[in-house]
Amino acid sequence: MPDRTALALPPDTFEQTAMLAGYWRGERNGVVLEEMWLPPSAGVAQGTVRLVQNGKLGTIELIVVAAEASRVVMRYNHFHSDYRPWEDDGPITLTLTAAGDAELVFTNLDLRPRHAMEMGYRLTSADTLSSWVVTLNSNGDTSRFNFDFERVRVS
Repeated sequence: MPDRTALALPPDTFEQTAMLAGYWRGERNGVVLEEMWLPPSAGVAQGTVRLVQNGKLGTIELIVVAAEASRVVMRYNHFHSDYRPWEDDGPITLTLTAAGDAELVFTNLDLRPRHAMEMGYRLTSADTLSSWVVTLNSNGDTSRFNFDFERVRVS
């Protein structure tokens, strides 16, 4: 089996995460999805996600992206509306495998991946962001979910 860790980009690509900084909001079929990202600082970028459906909190997600010794890693957990984590086996861990001025792709490089196979972000303009996640269920089946966001200016 090939060394999957060879796909990991080096820590000096971490600054590419700056493209995520800001407040992003998308709406589809009555669901509002918001992502807020702090700009990279001290080797860490931090994001949070809030999903609201029919005026009720559905999910919260906490995301940390960090430059480590040999890679850039994303770790995240989902939380129910009462702040209990979805994942009972620790955070989901993805590794930065592609980075450009307008795109980031994080991939699950674990030998036995769980929960998610890939997450990506693409700036489609200065004020629009597309993201996707490829999930993995307990049967090994994958599904891709796409999200479109617009930048929200906060005064």
